Amino acid sequence: MLGSISTSCLKTSATRSLKVLTTRSQKRNWTTLTRTSDALTIHALKDTSFPYVWLRDSCQSSECIHPTIKQKLHRSSDVPLNIAPVADPEGVRVTPRGIDITWADGHKSTFEHAFLQRHASSSKLEAWHYDQHLAEQSWTNSSISAVRDLFIPYEKIQTDAGLVDAITQLAKYGLLFLSGVPNRETSDAQCELRRLSERFGEIRPTFYGAMWNVVNLSNNSRNIAYTNLDLGLHMDLLYFQHPPRYQILHCLRNQVIGGTSIFVDALHAARVLRERYPADFDILTKTPVSFHYINDGHHLHREHFTIELIQKSQSESEISHINYSPPFQAPLPLNTPKEFYPALARFAELLNDPKNTFEYTLREGDAVMFDNRRVLHARTAFKDKEGSGEIKDGEPNRWLKGCYLEADPLVDRVRVLRKKLEQGTVE
Repeated sequence: MLGSISTSCLKTSATRSLKVLTTRSQKRNWTTLTRTSDALTIHALKDTSFPYVWLRDSCQSSECIHPTIKQKLHRSSDVPLNIAPVADPEGVRVTPRGIDITWADGHKSTFEHAFLQRHASSSKLEAWHYDQHLAEQSWTNSSISAVRDLFIPYEKIQTDAGLVDAITQLAKYGLLFLSGVPNRETSDAQCELRRLSERFGEIRPTFYGAMWNVVNLSNNSRNIAYTNLDLGLHMDLLYFQHPPRYQILHCLRNQVIGGTSIFVDALHAARVLRERYPADFDILTKTPVSFHYINDGHHLHREHFTIELIQKSQSESEISHINYSPPFQAPLPLNTPKEFYPALARFAELLNDPKNTFEYTLREGDAVMFDNRRVLHARTAFKDKEGSGEIKDGEPNRWLKGCYLEADPLVDRVRVLRKKLEQGTVE
């Protein structure tokens, strides 16, 4: 927590008309600046105007950003709206390093070229955060089947460069398979899944534990996943306020017929719905759906919109998450709009279109990672190869060990590693 700080350096100065130093007809370099009463325009940066209030709030000096902990030492609301540099030519100076500003209250700020460049362009700022490598790309069966790095050998992610490739793949498509993951050790404490998951990020424990086992328990199961029955398309734990972002399933044993895993990119389906049926898309973004889990000593309940949006601007929004899990859907509210039902049916039709599904039967030693807020997963029914027994040689005939990961530690890790890649300091 930041303590109380002095903001005497943010004293208000009187606004006054400022002289234009250069004209737009001049050669566009870092010396061509236009000063007005409330902004500084840098013509070398495609005539980008930097409001003085933004510049003062974004000052990188040691009085404004702690040099060690790198935290901001004032609030944006502390900056006077009429803040301005001193009116004489020394108020704004171009240097080899960047631009120096002396404010009317005496405070001095230095803005380096690189800092101004990246904040003048949303694409440059995204590149600085390596967001372009994390951009989602929707897929169908044909497009995901053609992805070269959909399957990655486990040994590859033991290097930092290989891990960057794997996380990039996972972020981009929401789906990644790893082959050759050791499956001999099955205990939660010593299993390879724990090492795998910690290589990518941080495990998110739930009431199922940090690690959990998907095995056929028939009538003793507390979840349909723990049977040999067909399991339809769904997402996990939507009865949580914040469902886990990523899921990993490691195939320890597979001695059954069937049990094929099915994956669908719900982001693709939502984008198609938005383009072809905007009214249906709109109602799925505004009608809450309840999900619950009332079993085995737990009572969980949450509401989510089927399609969640994030507002990028006043006129633009992007799809952030999908919430679709029929097995755990609670009764809808009585006042649910009648238009919701056909809209959901159309969305379900897109989700279940064979052209949009990717199927793969996990082999022993395979692991699959997927985005639980985007990619739906399902499983076909299965039976034992040698009869109806559920246990063979003291072990389940089909045994997956799973866990959940949070998104932020994973994204943090890949950004740091990408920086090291640029500097040539990774393995």
